Amino acid sequence: MSYNVPEVPTDGLKQEVPMDDSKIDEVDHAMDEIDPAVENRVLWKIDRVIMPLAILVYFCQYLDKRGLAFAAIFGLKKDLHLKGQDYSWASSIFYFGTLASQLISIKVLHMFSIKVYVGVTVVLWGGVMMAQAAPQKAADLLAVRFLLGLMEGSAYPAFVLMISFWYRKAEHPSRFALLAGADIFAQGLGGLFLYGLSSIKGHIHGWRIAMLIAGAMSICIGLVFAYLIPADMAGAWFLTAEEKQIAHDRVAREHASAHEKHFQWDQFWETMKDPKFYLVFSWAFLLCACTVLNFGTLILNGLGYSSFITTVLQLPACAMQATCLILTTLACKRFPNQRGYIQAVCALVPLVGSILLQTLPYENKWPLAGSLWLTTCNYHILSVNLSIISSNIKGHTRKTLFSTVYYLGYATGCIVGPQLFRDKESPLYKTAMRAISSMYGVFIVFMLLFMVLCKMENNRRDKLAAEGNEDAVPRPAANYDNKTDQQDLSFRYVL
Repeated sequence: MSYNVPEVPTDGLKQEVPMDDSKIDEVDHAMDEIDPAVENRVLWKIDRVIMPLAILVYFCQYLDKRGLAFAAIFGLKKDLHLKGQDYSWASSIFYFGTLASQLISIKVLHMFSIKVYVGVTVVLWGGVMMAQAAPQKAADLLAVRFLLGLMEGSAYPAFVLMISFWYRKAEHPSRFALLAGADIFAQGLGGLFLYGLSSIKGHIHGWRIAMLIAGAMSICIGLVFAYLIPADMAGAWFLTAEEKQIAHDRVAREHASAHEKHFQWDQFWETMKDPKFYLVFSWAFLLCACTVLNFGTLILNGLGYSSFITTVLQLPACAMQATCLILTTLACKRFPNQRGYIQAVCALVPLVGSILLQTLPYENKWPLAGSLWLTTCNYHILSVNLSIISSNIKGHTRKTLFSTVYYLGYATGCIVGPQLFRDKESPLYKTAMRAISSMYGVFIVFMLLFMVLCKMENNRRDKLAAEGNEDAVPRPAANYDNKTDQQDLSFRYVL
């Protein structure tokens, strides 16, 4: 048996040579020689550079998306003469742009490094965000919102690849949780920031000023990201030569995928035949069709709360979301091979909230506000979704396809979701809440089905290994490779 190691993005790092079975023990021994203290030091250095920059991009992205919700209660609907479903379409059309960006990213992520792709598009979306201050009518707003979604959609699949490149599987849930935390932070404190800007009185309406400043922030962060993020481990300016090798080996041993500049059609067809591919799409669609965030301010405002109180009432929702995120991350660490089952339990939180919003009478305003807070709690589910894709899918083209289809589902769900909120049913939108409750139930079933498929495949490989198939024996990998998770029988799925 031999291992053919393809070209990987680690120029200047030690390359492994093809091995036969007699060398397996030597490789395992060499990999075990990494000093845990040294590995922790390397991980800390990676965290100090990679995660803050990723978090800043996520923060600006969510702040830009949330700008519409706060502008809505500070005069945007009146200034642009929005009527009927105009606001719902302004929310939905953003995700038509995101949908288009996912199709583009399948090719572009094979052509350019993540630092170039994300850095350039963050600068571009900052410019579009500033242009969002200019619309004078509904059609203008729809055009700019589409362009904003087209630019912002790039970050999603790119960060799935980036986390899987720099981090071991057990580290994925906590890193995706940090990115989700940036969204929560933007929702809470970012909301207060937008409130302050939107409250400005002058010749230019406050919500327009908020768009200009938020866009300028995005441009600055995009430039910093493109300058500081290394294109590969060999270019990691914050690591020594020895630390670069350790950073490479610690991830490579877990059957990590090599970057591949050419689209692999065999991986494409293999992925199209995989039922897990379509389940991943359904997760994102169902979760994002269930989101209430763009209507949260309208629900609270419709319950009779002032614009300021509506803004302040976002903070308890953020606290609940952060609590769920922390508990879910700790649960994934405590039960590292139970991520899917943990998510199924987590989905019960927003499910209960959506049921309460259907059943509580309008007069019970504080219980209704609390129910809304529960319904917003799905960030912890999304973050573990991404960790499952990052940890379980192997092969650069295949992983790109899975990441992209997840965000195709994300965008499709975000297009459909706002259309469930009928303007005539404001402020409680009971039809939307009934649909949301049903979709969370379906999500739980699909998540459990994915776990069952992975468990069945793990059991099949264990049986092959027990029958003497050496290829199916679980072992650390020798290096990055471009085999898929279906081709690499020594690979085991994280449940």
